[in-house]
Amino acid sequence: MNNIFITGSCGYVGKALFSELKSINLSSLDRDYDDYISRKCHKFFCDDLNAMSPEAKDFLSNFTGSIIHLAAARSDDFSEKTYNIDNLKATENFIKKLNPKKIKLFIHIGSVAAIDGEIIEQTGNAVSCADDWYRITKYQQQKLIESWSIANNVPLVILAPSAIHDSNARDNLTNIGRLEKAVSFFKIMPEINVLKSLTTMSNLISAIKYFIDTKEESTEHKKINLIRRYLVLDKPVMTITEICKKKFKAKLVVKIPKLKSLLLLLASLINFIGLQKKIPLSKDRVMKLYKSTDYNNIKGYKEWLNEKN
Repeated sequence: MNNIFITGSCGYVGKALFSELKSINLSSLDRDYDDYISRKCHKFFCDDLNAMSPEAKDFLSNFTGSIIHLAAARSDDFSEKTYNIDNLKATENFIKKLNPKKIKLFIHIGSVAAIDGEIIEQTGNAVSCADDWYRITKYQQQKLIESWSIANNVPLVILAPSAIHDSNARDNLTNIGRLEKAVSFFKIMPEINVLKSLTTMSNLISAIKYFIDTKEESTEHKKINLIRRYLVLDKPVMTITEICKKKFKAKLVVKIPKLKSLLLLLASLINFIGLQKKIPLSKDRVMKLYKSTDYNNIKGYKEWLNEKN
């Protein structure tokens, strides 16, 4: 029986993953409590990674098995400080508590945002919004885990999903879920021919299970392929218009001239009258909407479904 320890177990991906894992001795940690997750676990810690209880620290130092690291912060209005605490310091604090000699495999659920974060950091572009801080800290979080893996010879798999979507996306206030909610309500949408990659939750869960179930390789082979990175993206990558028509069943697509400019103007008005919390439309969100996220053929990443043995 596999021993698995999961961080961020009560989040969107964590809940979906737990319902699919069977014949596995599960332990987990999350700063939020969920009765279903707690009951499924051999051991559940309702702790913050930056303020773990002595019991949690002791458990981690003695844990033998595989790690699935899901814990990460993401919000439209988080500051650089919040992201540094929740994504970087929390991850650093967590891996310091592990005994690397007892860790068989570390699976990090990263994000395609880390690709953008690497570009921002290397080019020295100005950081203008909370979303940029998220991208940068996801990249830095990835580098932190990679350095720990190399220093301690721990096999590492990084899975990078894009906008995760399933039937519960609308209830979890994901970006793609918000889009689905709007299209489902209005039944019509403006034409937006910008490519956007999606990750179906079932594909991400299948990827995680694939690596959990893969038999341990030889030590020599591990050293050669100690770190493996994979994009987990649906194919084909579609435009926003295609997504809304094919996935969300939009009945009518309307072409609106200079829509981006109109949305930016509307976002400024919403900000001016103080309705940002009631109407989640900001300049940053509009700019993000019009940014292509076609991450196919990105250097250093492969899609695990197409990997040849």
